[in-house]
Formats: sequence, structure tokens, C-alpha cells
Amino acid sequence: MNKKTASWLLLILLAFIWGSSFILMEKAMFTTDKQPLLSANQVGALRILIAAIAVLPITIKHFRLLFSKYWIYLILVGLLGNLLPAFLFPHAEQYLSSSFTGMLNSLVPIFSLLVSVFIFRNSISKQGIIGVGIGFVGSLLLIMFKDNDLNGFSYFGTALIIAATMCYALSLNIIKEKLNGISSMQITALSLFTMIPGSFATLLWEGNISEIFQESNHYPLLYTTILAVVGTALALILFNNLIKASGAVFASSVTYLIPFVAILWGWYFNEAIGWSTLFIFLIIGGIYLVKKEKS
Repeated sequence: MNKKTASWLLLILLAFIWGSSFILMEKAMFTTDKQPLLSANQVGALRILIAAIAVLPITIKHFRLLFSKYWIYLILVGLLGNLLPAFLFPHAEQYLSSSFTGMLNSLVPIFSLLVSVFIFRNSISKQGIIGVGIGFVGSLLLIMFKDNDLNGFSYFGTALIIAATMCYALSLNIIKEKLNGISSMQITALSLFTMIPGSFATLLWEGNISEIFQESNHYPLLYTTILAVVGTALALILFNNLIKASGAVFASSVTYLIPFVAILWGWYFNEAIGWSTLFIFLIIGGIYLVKKEKS
């Protein structure tokens, strides 16, 4: 399999994993009739803690790197690419539907481009700009004309998602520009490890930790575990590999496909699916131009 094909397959796999994460967060926090289960802070903290434990053998093996020149960048990636979004997204889903949250996540590529150009002083061709622009417009149109039944629009919830996408954009550019000397598995494991104290402190602050594990309905914990192991630990390893192989802009384009996955989950759970899903093809066209520009 050539590098180009491998990049596309990895992109699609990541889109499915992360596109499914929003419904997992919702199911961890609410029952089908919207009764509360885990809090947003508990979901975020458990997600990071479980993910960090899942990759702990890698952390132990490469622990010395935390005392190398990379230490500050590993902490920044842990904070911006893991901890903050892990809390921001569940809090946003208290105000927005999971599918709408997934759509707003499509803002990552535009912020990634801005960070790459204005902070790291990288250049990009007109074709790359057009590709990101087309994909971004497609995402906006999908949001504007989406006719599914949403929980409602919230400026506060939207602001939380915008903040999370800006964090992701900064993180993936740091990985590309500052962490080329270490592997994606090392980045994932060590950056997650640096966020354990903050996550554990959050659980203590929330209280009732024992109730999480004594609750007769263990599905919220199961959903959070899947979210942590597959949606965080495994997905971050794959994503960091994609960044190194194809660049930050193309890697961030995975978020263009996330609304498509969210729509599929909506169809599975009997949500109304309208003609607005056609904008997915416009989004995919933008990804193609971004990939062609980076090839």
C-alpha cells in the first residue's frame, strides 16, 4: 500500500472513531429520556485517566523523555490536545446535540491553517487555501441548513466548541513543528501522562467517585472507557502518525468527515436525515484539494 492510499484510509478510520465520540459522550452523561448520569467533568476526567492508563507501558518505557528538551511541548500537547477539549466537549453537549457538536468540530482545519501561517510562519499555496475554504464553507452550509431536530442553539455551547477547536489547532501544529524527534506513540503516552494530576484532581473535586463504580447501570462507565481507549489513546496514536506523514492541515481535515459520521449515527438512532447531507460531497472536495496541495 502506497503512502497516499494509507493516508486516506487512516483519515477515514479516524473520522469514524472521532465522529462516534460525540454520541458516546452524550450517552455517558444522559439516559435516553435525558436524565443525568455522569457529569461533564467526570466524563472528561475519566476519559483522560483511562486513556493514560491504557498507554502506561509506553509511558514507563520512554519516561526519560519528560526530562528532555521536549518536556514543555509534551505538556502543551497534553493540555491543548487532550485535557481541555476532553472537558470542553462534554460541557458543550449540555447545550448542543451530539451531531451539531460534531459539525462545529469542522472548524479545526481553518484554525490549523491560521496557526500554521501566523504563528509558525509557514507558507501555503492558493490551492491549499481554496481547499480549506471549500471544506469550511461546506461545513458551514451543513450546519446552517441541517434540518435534524437539535437540542437548540446556544452561544455559550458554541463558544466552548470554538475554544476546543482552537486548542486542537494549536496542538497539532506543535506536534508537527516541535515534536518531530519522537514517535507518535511516545507523544500520545507522555502527553496523556502529564495530564493525570489535573484529571484526578477534578474527580476528587467532583466527589462521589465510589458511586461511579457502584452504580448498577455500568453503561456510562463503559461508554467513557470506549471513548478513552479507542477515541483517545488509539486515535491519538493514529492521528499523530497522520500528522507526521501528511502534515497538520491534511490531518486536521479529518474533522470535515466527522459530520458525515454524526449523520450516520443520527440515522441509526432514527433521527430525521434531510437533503442537507449533500454538502458532505462539497466537504470531501475540499479535503481532496488540501491533500493534492500537500502531496
